[in-house]
Amino acid sequence: MANFILIIDPDLERRSHFAQTIEPLLPPVTGLITNSCTTGDFYAGWAASPHAPISWDTDHNGATIIWGDAIKSVEATRIDSRELRTLWNDSLNTSVPCFDGFYAAVAYRPDFGLTVGADLLGLFPVYYYTYRDIILVGSSPELFQHHPLFKKAFNPAGLVGILLTNGLIDGQTLWQNVRRLNAGHSLIWQPSVAPTEVKQYQILSSAPDDSYKNLSFSEHLNIVEQVLDQALRSQIPTGERCSLMLSGGLDSRMIAGFLHRQGVETVALTLGKPSDIEMQCAIPVARTLGLKHYKIEISRDRYPLYADPFIKWEHLANGGNGLMRWGIHPHLTKLAPRVVSGYLIDRIIGGKWTYSLPTQALSFDTYFSQINLWGFAPQLLETLLHKDVFGDLVQDTLEVIRKIYNSYSDLDFKRTLCFELYHRQRFHIGSIPWQLCFGAWPVLPFLSKQLLETTAAIPVESLMQRRMQKELVCQRFGQLAALPLDRNDYNTEPLKPRQRRPSIARLYRLQQRLQQRWRRLEQKLGYERRYYYRIYDINHPGWQAVRQQAEPYRPLVRHLFDEQVFDSLLPPPDVPVQFRYDAITEASGIKALLGFLLWSKEHL
Repeated sequence: MANFILIIDPDLERRSHFAQTIEPLLPPVTGLITNSCTTGDFYAGWAASPHAPISWDTDHNGATIIWGDAIKSVEATRIDSRELRTLWNDSLNTSVPCFDGFYAAVAYRPDFGLTVGADLLGLFPVYYYTYRDIILVGSSPELFQHHPLFKKAFNPAGLVGILLTNGLIDGQTLWQNVRRLNAGHSLIWQPSVAPTEVKQYQILSSAPDDSYKNLSFSEHLNIVEQVLDQALRSQIPTGERCSLMLSGGLDSRMIAGFLHRQGVETVALTLGKPSDIEMQCAIPVARTLGLKHYKIEISRDRYPLYADPFIKWEHLANGGNGLMRWGIHPHLTKLAPRVVSGYLIDRIIGGKWTYSLPTQALSFDTYFSQINLWGFAPQLLETLLHKDVFGDLVQDTLEVIRKIYNSYSDLDFKRTLCFELYHRQRFHIGSIPWQLCFGAWPVLPFLSKQLLETTAAIPVESLMQRRMQKELVCQRFGQLAALPLDRNDYNTEPLKPRQRRPSIARLYRLQQRLQQRWRRLEQKLGYERRYYYRIYDINHPGWQAVRQQAEPYRPLVRHLFDEQVFDSLLPPPDVPVQFRYDAITEASGIKALLGFLLWSKEHL
């Protein structure tokens, strides 16, 4: 992805000095191309991969820039900066169109001001800060501090949101008056006027299409297959080679089947060790489809190195879990200009737990109890945070979360789905494209209005328990359905096991049970074969090194926390952290505290 920053500042000397200061700081990693444009009071600079799709246009009438692929939904055609100028001609228009694909875009006119927008789910990060007649906008807040009118101050509300949900709430960041643009909104700004966020798009906001209710599951399957196929075609330029983030799981396997059927030249990349269950399930998929297959392991020795850009550029917006992913982009650079993934497909067409049948109760309390597993319980958080700094922010933030949840719909099913996509997944899985795209530009098929609206209209009974996904693979890509499948567990049974004689089938089931027991025994002995459990283990040597890296900064945050509670949650690096149930979810809040220690060194 491009790391961009723009400024509108009427003071020429101040604006020029800011541009000269930040331009050499723009590249978060090596190997990027830096560029810029300017007109009047406007300046924009960015650093991006040499293959990143970027279009810009400037003249005395203003400037327009698109970082990424902005695709018209109906025509499935890409727009460039000149067409964007026409479409966003009036910055005061509340119906500024949004597009499919992964992108951020800006349009500036001296007589109207500035408009900024991003993809349908707000995955491309956009932050902004205003003061009097200046505005700073960027894909990270990091460089804002180099402007002389920027007032760097800690925002307690931002930290409370992160510690409750492992992501930002209501755009509140760790710096006061720096906001993250809300998903599905555009930013409208004029000098000396408060910025406004105008809604562009919301999932499930249109009237439901009741015509799908009377169709059979087979017809639903055909419809979803068609729109998913089209979403992929529209985002991959004809004849362009792509890499595929191939896990051992269902999402990327389904996408691999579509790419192979479309004849897209594809190379696969899988993360992990040869002994990982994930890797052992991915290898047969690549072999079956005839894909060239690259396998990499992110060295645990480099975790502290990756923690630096993770903290510096993300400011804990996405919690504290994903630092190791900053080690992937160099490998993508060598493979192809674009990278395809199955990220978030399970939430869109997989019918994960966010969908609820009428017999199952959904409410704010039941939903919040699930996302709160990734942070700290409110009662614990109130004992951790010093009252004189945070006041009643825990309860106030809970009310904000409830208000946002209720604003999406009158139905809890819709409320849950919207909050899950716009908040939980946006700051969890949805953060990965920003980390990867300095190596290759992401193709994310779920960033399609047609796909989002179609799956929203399909009855939940056709989506529940990943029924739609499983049948797509079983019925359309039978060879892939017969291969072992990683479920982030020890059960790797194929979706569609091969037909065997009864005696052979019994032996096969016995062999599977024995294999699962053996792998559980290995895990107890400290040999973890489940990829995600291994890389997210806070007692893992890589994470221990990060804890050691953060330890000197503990005194910097003592005024914010109860020392005894803090130390019990995040003990010294040589003390293992104990868990009751799940080491991934239970460690997430602790990693947010760990990340905050690292952040405090340069930013508090």
